[in-house]
Amino acid sequence: MSILQAPKPQSVAAADTRGRQVFTPARVVVAVIGLLISVLIGYPLLRVLAGIVWVDGRLSTAAITETLALPELGVVLRDTTIVVVSAVAIALFVGSLFAWLNERTDARMGVLTDVLPIVNFLMPGIATAVGWLLLLSSQAGYVNKVLRAVLNSVFGMDLKSGPLSAHSWYAVIGVYALTLVPFVYLVVSAGLRNIDSRLEEQSRMCGAGTLTTLRRVTLPALRPSFLSASFLAVWFGFAIFSVPVVLAEPAGIQIISVRIVHMLTETYPPKTAVAIGLSLVILVSLAAIWMLQQKSIRSQRSAMLGGKGAGTGRIPLGRLRIWARLAMLAYLIFAVVLPLSALVLVSFNGFWGNIRWTELSVAPFLDVLSKPANFAAVQNSLVFALIVATVAMLLSACMAWAAVTSPGRLSQVAAAIAKVPAAVPPIVIGVGIVLAVAGPPFFLGGTALILILGFLIVAMPEASITSEAAVGQVGHELGHASALSGASPLRTFRSVYLPLMMPGLAAGWTLIFVRIMADVEMSVLLASTGTPVIGFQLLSIFEGSGGYAELAALALFVTITSITMVTIVLSTTAALQRRRSR
Repeated sequence: MSILQAPKPQSVAAADTRGRQVFTPARVVVAVIGLLISVLIGYPLLRVLAGIVWVDGRLSTAAITETLALPELGVVLRDTTIVVVSAVAIALFVGSLFAWLNERTDARMGVLTDVLPIVNFLMPGIATAVGWLLLLSSQAGYVNKVLRAVLNSVFGMDLKSGPLSAHSWYAVIGVYALTLVPFVYLVVSAGLRNIDSRLEEQSRMCGAGTLTTLRRVTLPALRPSFLSASFLAVWFGFAIFSVPVVLAEPAGIQIISVRIVHMLTETYPPKTAVAIGLSLVILVSLAAIWMLQQKSIRSQRSAMLGGKGAGTGRIPLGRLRIWARLAMLAYLIFAVVLPLSALVLVSFNGFWGNIRWTELSVAPFLDVLSKPANFAAVQNSLVFALIVATVAMLLSACMAWAAVTSPGRLSQVAAAIAKVPAAVPPIVIGVGIVLAVAGPPFFLGGTALILILGFLIVAMPEASITSEAAVGQVGHELGHASALSGASPLRTFRSVYLPLMMPGLAAGWTLIFVRIMADVEMSVLLASTGTPVIGFQLLSIFEGSGGYAELAALALFVTITSITMVTIVLSTTAALQRRRSR
């Protein structure tokens, strides 16, 4: 009796009879995309590193000597360290506390709790900073007006300004912390979900109290998560530009990211060597922190036992539950509700001052958006965000599919290169792009192409991670079945992998779209008056070319666009999943 043998699938790592790897279509895709990403990411970063010792076509230490000779270098490093370390410490405490309350206690509030980690991502940093400026300004800030009225009526204190100030240490550190809390929350909550909660339950059954269990069981097990969250928060703290330029610089608080941008945009000729030197300071600081993190993780002597402890009971907080919930609601109010309300009031009022409640209208908001410069910035931001999000996800989806269907060292190297920008602050990447393509021989400075290249570089890590997660959920079996049926690799990707990857790809596309729409760090270095984007236009208005109503309207538009896009994409993907299930 003869046995029919099915043809071997074309998709899995192909090799000839001698065991040598051959070029399958998937490997060609990986090679081409990997080369493209390597050049796109590697060239600007190499220019930054080369600029440390190679200036004007010759070996030079100008980047180091001029940076060390900077009169305000000590002040910049001191102020940056104080702000970043203080904000990270606050964010680590608040984010970890909220994660523990939501994952281990009965303080959870359903859908509202699920919104907590992402709500601040929908409120761009520039919008949060502008909102708190409108709230805490010494003279016209809405919070200060309310406080002065209360102090006058209750204590008879006739204050002309204050009592709070947007341009102060506590305001800068506070807004920084509000921005960093979601990063800590996401990492620590994931760590808590991966810890077997039965260990904590057994500790309490042996007579240990909640605090003792937290100190001796939960916190030691969460040490890797704390270290990762701290590194991520420090990385983003160094990268933030919108908050310090709006709140810190007017207060005389000098932050290194703002100083780098000023060296390239507010001096003539640009002090490129100093900008490179300050970028090196950031890279060295992050490298040192990362090495300490890795050393601490390797030296950890505790071991993780068991798996996920789903189904175990939550810790009852009793009377403290209401206070825990109020604390989480307070965070939402401070992070989103208050600054967003300030933006809405100023935008619909038409000016920053006494609110005319009966005359609030959407007309002033629309008038601001219709101004030629603002309209061009909005149009460019939308177009660039659409292009970059689509191209980044398409490249990453192809590479992730090819890596799964034809695994090998080439796939691993390409995936690793795509994630490199995640370890480098956007300000440093922007400096590299300016050095690489703004001048000769490319002369792309101020063009749309240089903006698209910059946005694409910073978007690749998110695109790569979400694409790998999406293709990993599909698995190999369906691809093998399609190949056994005679489908070509391209058809297998188009008809099998792509539809099943779509929810994950849509989530990644949305994250990138929102990030590019609200970008300030890259825009301030690469945009120009001829090719404005929203981030660039916001800073131009803030520095004196417009009013606060115009500033608030643009910041509000970014927030509304982000929320709308996230809602549309999530609703659409949920509907498609329900339809596919039926």
